[in-house]
Amino acid sequence: MNFINEATLQKIIEGCVDKNHQSQKQLYDIYAKRMTGLCYRYCGDYEAARDLMHDGFIKVFSSIDQYQGTGSFEGWLKKIVVNMVLDYIRKNDVLNKTVKVDSLENLAEEEQKEDEDFFDRLSIKNITDAIAQLPELARTIFNMYNIDGYSIEDISNKLKMTSVAVRSQHSRAKQKLREILRGMDFE
Repeated sequence: MNFINEATLQKIIEGCVDKNHQSQKQLYDIYAKRMTGLCYRYCGDYEAARDLMHDGFIKVFSSIDQYQGTGSFEGWLKKIVVNMVLDYIRKNDVLNKTVKVDSLENLAEEEQKEDEDFFDRLSIKNITDAIAQLPELARTIFNMYNIDGYSIEDISNKLKMTSVAVRSQHSRAKQKLREILRGMDFE
């Protein structure tokens, strides 16, 4: 991860507003790996993630003059990239597939006490690999809620699903993730 102080970042952003190619390259170099990782978490395909990351930067460079300086620049950048990934997922019709909704009682039953010893052995790579194996809708909701901090209501609005459907898919994603992780060989 590249460390950059706020003053330097502000100068780079100002250069990007002025369409300075060197500033654009600097900004790309600082954030490209993180944004590729973000895209990969959602789409589960490295090539698609790279394409989405590149498309995200094109959008960022064309609209960087709209960044007001309130909040973190990285947060603003992430929002653009996540919205691009969600558009990609929508265009691939993943979210329009029929979603079976569980009753709220079943959601409570799915919550299980986990074996702490098992989870102590997990690495970030194990978890990332397991998340990549989730079905696309489940992976999207899991990432939005657990990693990017969206609320159930925000996810429901962005994905045009009921909050009950989002909760159901999130619960299924967690259960499937447990199954995948338990099936992994840690040797």
